[in-house]
Amino acid sequence: MEKTVQELKLLIRELILEIGDLKERVASLEKEVKAEPQYESRSEVELIKLQGEGYEQLGHIYKEGYHVCPVAYGQRRSDGCLFCIAFMEKE
Repeated sequence: MEKTVQELKLLIRELILEIGDLKERVASLEKEVKAEPQYESRSEVELIKLQGEGYEQLGHIYKEGYHVCPVAYGQRRSDGCLFCIAFMEKE
């Protein structure tokens, strides 16, 4: 019984040391995250403008005769595609 108590004490010491190491690693990672440059978030107006430009480009691709729907994106189309039209109307 005394041997198992000694083993448990040794195990607890090792765990305490490992916890200390982990705390140091977490602290260094938090410092790295704080040191990274923060990117400014785009305003809602800018996001809407970018989304509009993207749909405009998809419209050009569709008019050139290619699919813009996820089902067949980039493939040549011979007729109108209901999937493409529905995708373009999501704007």
